[in-house]
Amino acid sequence: MALRGTYVNNIYTIGASQLIRFRRPGGEDVWLVVSPKKGSWVSAKVSERGETSEFTSKLRAELERARFSGAAQADLDRVFLLEFEGNERKTLVLELMPPGNLAVLDREGRVRLVQNEIRGGTRRLVRGAVYLPPAQGRLSPSEVDTKSMAGVLREEKTVGRAIGRHVALPRKYVADVLARLGVDDGTATTSLAGREEEVSEVIKGMVERARSSPSPCICETDSGDELFAFRPLKLKAKAEAAAMSELCDSLLLPEATSQVVEETPQESKRKELQATVSKLRAESESLRARASKAREAAKEARASTFEDALKTMHAAGAKPSKEPASAEGAASALYDLAKELEARASVDLETATRLEKRTLKAPQKKAQTKPIARRKGEWFEKFRWFVTGEGRLAIGGRDAQTNSAILSRHMDANDTVYHADLFGSPFFVLKGGEAQTDEEAREVAQATVAFSSAWKTGLGSADAYWVRPDQVSSAAPSGEYLAKGSFVIRGKKNFISKMMVELAVGVDREGRAMAGPEAAIKRTCVRYVILRPHNEKGSETARRVLKDLSDSGSPLPTLEEIQRALPAGGGKVVRRA
Repeated sequence: MALRGTYVNNIYTIGASQLIRFRRPGGEDVWLVVSPKKGSWVSAKVSERGETSEFTSKLRAELERARFSGAAQADLDRVFLLEFEGNERKTLVLELMPPGNLAVLDREGRVRLVQNEIRGGTRRLVRGAVYLPPAQGRLSPSEVDTKSMAGVLREEKTVGRAIGRHVALPRKYVADVLARLGVDDGTATTSLAGREEEVSEVIKGMVERARSSPSPCICETDSGDELFAFRPLKLKAKAEAAAMSELCDSLLLPEATSQVVEETPQESKRKELQATVSKLRAESESLRARASKAREAAKEARASTFEDALKTMHAAGAKPSKEPASAEGAASALYDLAKELEARASVDLETATRLEKRTLKAPQKKAQTKPIARRKGEWFEKFRWFVTGEGRLAIGGRDAQTNSAILSRHMDANDTVYHADLFGSPFFVLKGGEAQTDEEAREVAQATVAFSSAWKTGLGSADAYWVRPDQVSSAAPSGEYLAKGSFVIRGKKNFISKMMVELAVGVDREGRAMAGPEAAIKRTCVRYVILRPHNEKGSETARRVLKDLSDSGSPLPTLEEIQRALPAGGGKVVRRA
């Protein structure tokens, strides 16, 4: 396996996917695409970092430096497990059931991190809860046998519906099963009477072929180009490769790393309806499967002793109002349960059909995607930054690590160093600051204050100060301890008082997002907005800012780039320019 012997070196956001960079002990990099919509594969075409979203930062904190130990698929379902070892064992779970999800579990199987929380009546996926995979209402392909297939064929009128609705196979593989059996989608299930063992052997044979002797290929189907683990019986291969990952790069990578253009409210509503329809249909299938099992249990109970019949009844979940007095009574309770489940399944199906008609009336405009433009970033873009009115570069820390990086690697003797006069402030360095003007000093001081804890606490103004580089030291006074990212300031501090907690956020001619004082931003950016602290989610603020900047006439930054430019916490747009 390509990931054997590697450890997680870094994680980035690329489009709608996570891009994990693994490193071998010798220094070689291996890139893994993890897409909740398309799947996961080792990529030979991705070799550059993407952006960093809030979720990616948390994922990085969970998995960075962890050693890869193995991968598995949960019961041949659309749930994949990546196992890691380090200070403690962790599991990265990738769920491909729409709309897709990612979660990190601890060694006891409890959720440490989840991309999209679920708090439904049938499933809870939240931090601290024990992870339970989505309910599977269909048979696993590896567990299909003659008996279960006989029950499946009795449930439906056509072969296509019997296998498609009761066996956990993607539609493209269902079509191949039918081709190997010599039947089509609409063939009556009665035509397979006596062939139940053959049907189960064909399905299990496909699973074994995919495991032991795969021959990955891309074939054209009625739904478009599809990936197959082996060549289908009646389809011609358009492309073949030794490994599935090569084909994933050519077919799935463009969509997995694309940014979805913002949808209209009508389109979002239609998608919500479609998701509800899918959920109701899945619930209906699950209820019918349970009803089928209840009928089988009823037959067993009728032919059993009274004691065994009661056990069968209780195991199936039947709860009659009165405890039966005979095996026949237990069987009757099981039949009643089957009828109740079937009735509920019918209601779910009718509701799904009604909602499906509403989706047809909604706008059918297809959601567009656009490839994310990859501009090579400058070294300073990993920090907070802006260009002063005099054309000098100011860089600031995002956290303790970047504070240390700025002061240890990017601070020169002719610079000036800024800090807010309160706890929870970044360091800002003004390059060439020994020649700074009073206006420049106020610009950098205002940026330092705005990116400090003053923003999140909602202060209207705060003080800042600047010092020379030789006044900044990472060595703690004798007998004292300095936390990571902290520094000692010695000597005179040059205070700049009552700086307004306010930021201008704009886009320059190269499409870069920049945030700083208005006096500096208006000289550099083609369009900008003014923000002040406000009780709002940072993601909502970023969307509003991106929308306000969209008519700038310049290339636009991504939403993630806007988020990286903003201070921690939400803001309110008070003016546009």
